[in-house]
Amino acid sequence: MAEWKKLRVLGNGSYAVVYLASLILSKEHNSKVVAVKTSNPLSFSLIALQKERKILELFRGCQEIIQCYFCQYTIENNSIIYNLFMEFAPYGSLGDLIRKGSLPDKEVITYTHMLLKGLCCIHKEGVVHCDLKPDNILLFPSSDGHAKYQLKIADFGLSKTREDTNADLGEIKFRGTPFYMSPESVVGLMGTPLDIWSLGCIVIEMITGSQPWRNIQTTEELTWKLAFLQESPNIPDELNWECKNFLSKCFVKNPKERWTATMLLDHPFIQKVYPTSSIYNPSSFFSYDIVSFVSHK
Repeated sequence: MAEWKKLRVLGNGSYAVVYLASLILSKEHNSKVVAVKTSNPLSFSLIALQKERKILELFRGCQEIIQCYFCQYTIENNSIIYNLFMEFAPYGSLGDLIRKGSLPDKEVITYTHMLLKGLCCIHKEGVVHCDLKPDNILLFPSSDGHAKYQLKIADFGLSKTREDTNADLGEIKFRGTPFYMSPESVVGLMGTPLDIWSLGCIVIEMITGSQPWRNIQTTEELTWKLAFLQESPNIPDELNWECKNFLSKCFVKNPKERWTATMLLDHPFIQKVYPTSSIYNPSSFFSYDIVSFVSHK
């Protein structure tokens, strides 16, 4: 059994507490700083963390997704506790970064590129993150010359997998954070297009330094705009054409017509900095519906 010591609390959620911890690696007491996600002493909390570990195992080696080292059971106050040992993000979250102010255009493109690569991995495995937002995206040192940080998608506690069914949702209409939800997810339809809508919200937030829907006061008002009026966040007028068009593809109302992460990697907004993002070539790019591409939905 691994020896470790809690140093301080990094975060506290509904079903788990995340600690900064020191992990003893050898008899010589060499140590490594890690993040440990610990279940609450409730059965659903333990099950949720077990599911998260199973999901993270699918993405071992993916640079854009938080890496899980191993798990360990402990007994605390006569309760079985489940612990996930993961990478520690030394620079906090994308949310922390955005709260300091809007980001330069080149960094926005770079970080969007990273998130799209992560979503390609996630969606390929049939997983829907369901709670993609800046506070669930962590910052690590970067080897990319375009930006200061490497982004990694974290917190898969609310994610939906191929094994999940609508019955698993119980009475909950949607998972995640309302201000990043899509119209279809409000009524319980949660497929991979949900994460693309959330990505669009994050891009607006990186550019403006403000949360999307910032003029909305209540969750009820937001639900009305999404589910009944089919509205999307306002795309700022001052953005260039490529960025506006990219966002319009994220906010297509019909989830079946919303662009995928793979398609968005080939969008001119990303190609400005990463001209070989995926298997891009001009002929394959123009195989997309050109009318859909040039129109702002």
